[in-house]
Amino acid sequence: MSLPLYKNLHGVIIKALRSLGGEASVKDLEGAVANMLDLSSEERKKIHRGRQTKLSNRIAWSRYYLKLNGFLENSKRGICVLSEKGKKVNIKDL
Repeated sequence: MSLPLYKNLHGVIIKALRSLGGEASVKDLEGAVANMLDLSSEERKKIHRGRQTKLSNRIAWSRYYLKLNGFLENSKRGICVLSEKGKKVNIKDL
């Protein structure tokens, strides 16, 4: 499967965080999302700019919008946490 646009990753990110217990490091989240999307190693390594991968960039933008809409929180730097709203949302509604 090819890497979806950031706006199509919202549900996958919520699902991945739920599978990781509601909290995960950015690195663990990226791995879980890549596995759920069944991305090839080439897709995972494609560079966006500099040293950042396309996968990392798109997940970062998706996390940003999920935070703006109250579905995610940051407990500390580099850690993503589902908010109460994120725990309850139906993934199909994203």
